[in-house]
Amino acid sequence: MQYHSTIWDKVRQGNEAAFRQLFEEQWETLFTYACKILKDQEQAQDITQALFMHLWEKHAALPPVAAVTPYLRHALRNRLLNAIRDQHVYERHVDIFRQAALESDNSLMDGLHLKETEQQLLRSINTLPDKMKNVFYLHRIENLSVAEIAARTGSSEQTIRNQLNTALQRLRTKWNSISWLLF
Repeated sequence: MQYHSTIWDKVRQGNEAAFRQLFEEQWETLFTYACKILKDQEQAQDITQALFMHLWEKHAALPPVAAVTPYLRHALRNRLLNAIRDQHVYERHVDIFRQAALESDNSLMDGLHLKETEQQLLRSINTLPDKMKNVFYLHRIENLSVAEIAARTGSSEQTIRNQLNTALQRLRTKWNSISWLLF
């Protein structure tokens, strides 16, 4: 473990060679773990790569650790849980739209229009930055209050309000620019 801890310290200092070594030593184990959890190699690869990108981008802010492998596995597990949660929220969101379509007594064209609108809305939401998208989903889909979201994410209530307002502004801007296509 001392050997890995030394590599970790070098990564924290911005040493590219140490980062490459850490990547080469840890990639396969972490990727395999992600595949077992997600059952989707492409998504597992994306999330594992994103973890390493995050490590390099934030190397100066990384904490000192005694055991690198458990630390990386825990960090990856958190990312995997977030991905699973986001997928669940996305599917729930799609189900809400489908239910609305089923309950309405509209023509075939209205149904096609609703499906197109639903897809465009989901694409718009997915363009939001990850933290903003997460806050938006928690508030609009899971119906959590600003205080509950702040407690869950460890952010201030004002930060959550700002993220919600920014998300809504971005979505409105996108919808105003494409509304003529949809309606």
